[in-house]
Amino acid sequence: MTSSANPPLPTAEMLFEHAASGLLLTSADGTILRANATFCQWIGQNAGDLIGHRRVQELLTMGGKLFHQTHWSPLLQIQGSVAEVKLDMVHRDGSHVPMLLNAIRRQHGDTTYHELAVIVVRDRHKYENELVQARKNAEAALAAQHNAQKALQETADVLGLAMRVGQMGAWSRNLVTNQVWWSSQLEALMGLPAGSLADPNADFFDFVHHEDLPKVSEAVEQAVTLATDYSVEFRFRHAGGQWRWMEGRGRAVYDSQGAPVTLYGLGIDITDRKHAEDQWQEISERLAQADRRKDEFLATLAHELRNPLAPMRNVVELLKLKTLDAPQLRWTREVLERQLQHLTHLVDDLLEVSRITQGKLELRLQRVELAHAVQGALEAAAPLVQAASHKLTVELPEQPIVLDADPTRLTQIILNLLNNATKYTPPGGRIWLGIRQVGEHATVTVQDSGLGIPRDHLSTIFEMFSQLTPALERSQGGLGIGLALVRGLVELHGGSVSAHSDGPGQGSEFVVKLPIAHGTRPMSTKADATTDPSQSRRILVVDDNEDAVESLEMLLSLQGHQVRSAGDGMTALHLAGEFLPELILLDIGLPKLNGYEVAKLIRQQPWGANMLLVAVTGWGQAQDKQSANEAGFDRHLTKPVDPQDLMSILRDIP
Repeated sequence: MTSSANPPLPTAEMLFEHAASGLLLTSADGTILRANATFCQWIGQNAGDLIGHRRVQELLTMGGKLFHQTHWSPLLQIQGSVAEVKLDMVHRDGSHVPMLLNAIRRQHGDTTYHELAVIVVRDRHKYENELVQARKNAEAALAAQHNAQKALQETADVLGLAMRVGQMGAWSRNLVTNQVWWSSQLEALMGLPAGSLADPNADFFDFVHHEDLPKVSEAVEQAVTLATDYSVEFRFRHAGGQWRWMEGRGRAVYDSQGAPVTLYGLGIDITDRKHAEDQWQEISERLAQADRRKDEFLATLAHELRNPLAPMRNVVELLKLKTLDAPQLRWTREVLERQLQHLTHLVDDLLEVSRITQGKLELRLQRVELAHAVQGALEAAAPLVQAASHKLTVELPEQPIVLDADPTRLTQIILNLLNNATKYTPPGGRIWLGIRQVGEHATVTVQDSGLGIPRDHLSTIFEMFSQLTPALERSQGGLGIGLALVRGLVELHGGSVSAHSDGPGQGSEFVVKLPIAHGTRPMSTKADATTDPSQSRRILVVDDNEDAVESLEMLLSLQGHQVRSAGDGMTALHLAGEFLPELILLDIGLPKLNGYEVAKLIRQQPWGANMLLVAVTGWGQAQDKQSANEAGFDRHLTKPVDPQDLMSILRDIP
């Protein structure tokens, strides 16, 4: 009778074949003598194909074969064993199977054998790879952290340097706990030792000037309420005792419910800047005062120059009414007329530039045909051109070009360019004036064969008082303001002006571009400059300059008018009531009563309500004309009076 309490154990052969690891027995050269089923299954081979036919190193990858030759085999020979060697074996399908091998060298009788135990380590291999990768990631993270800390430290160092150099300091306040942090730079800025503001009871507002406290508090509170940045300038008390200036900037940070939780701020020492601003303000005031004095000087200078110009102009007109048979007398009259015109032009240019730079010059725009302005400039420039024996060529387009412009200023632009060409072109030289339309612009070009302009002067040729040094020897006078006036007037018309020259001795070219007219502005007409000499008028001339009075009285008398004169305001008022003139030419700067007072008193009289009052004065700025208008004057003429303007006024008398 048999017992079933102890079932039979597996045989040793079964244990060998199905062991949890692959088991192999090889000869000393690696030839496989036995291989269990576990190993054969792992590499997809049959035992019959391996035993006696294959060496174990032949199952390894190329790297494994090299390792077997250089390490495994020598180690077995030297120490008799190899432990924990991880190598890949080649599966029958060509894939690689990672295995961990242990080998021992044993002597059985006279024969040496190698006994091998292997296990598949796919999971371990994966784990090791993951471990290696994790170690690499950790190393990279540590390196990144180190670099970040290094960069953060560098940023902090740079920021600290920038704050020290920029005289800035930072602070923050936790609006919930009221905890305050101050940077060391802010403490240094205030002249305090490090840590002075670490005391929770320290209040920065204690250092702010009491007069500036309200605006600082208001700026911060408004910024917190509106969630905006604040910027405010205030005085603070330095540890040295002096008051310095600081600019405070900052803003608040809010929680998810929109409540302010932290206030950040930056303090910048702007004491040097404030001092510089104060100095600049002082300099600006001085410059403004000097500019006002300059304008007053120019106005006074113009007035003083125009006073003698007035009788000179009258004398020239008187001479023109006489027939001069002697050539020398005619030449003398022509020279006087040219130089008088030139001097008048200089005075006008000087004041015009002053008005432009102050923005006080206003244009009287109307529809103007460009050819008419050119003709007026040619007539005015003719004496200078003829005196220098220049050959002047003018090219006008077949079709008229119409601009929206101030006709007087437009003629002045062209005249100044012609005068400039005449001054700097040697006698007998050539001047060319041409106008044409290019797209939406009209161009006025003035070329000459004169001295030319060096390239380094082209950029400054339109500046005030700019003259070429060699040209001073040949210039027919001038202050170097003609081209500055051209640029100012052209820009007021919405145009541009440019200068071109190939260099000294190569002549010059000036090109003015002006926008052509659009719309329906009325066309300017040029009135006839003649008057009917048989139409006699009663005229009262009032001026404290005896030469001016006598010359103008003589000129008007020769034209057939009844003329009376006075040298002061009281006499003028008395004569006006007796003579009842149709026209009074009244100077402003008079003794006893000035011209404004005389005009106001005349307007108060029944006989003076409709009398034509014309201010004739050397004061020609805008405020002077406004004052004349407020005093009751009908017109304002600047000395020396242009005869054409005077005849135009005479024609206006009913």
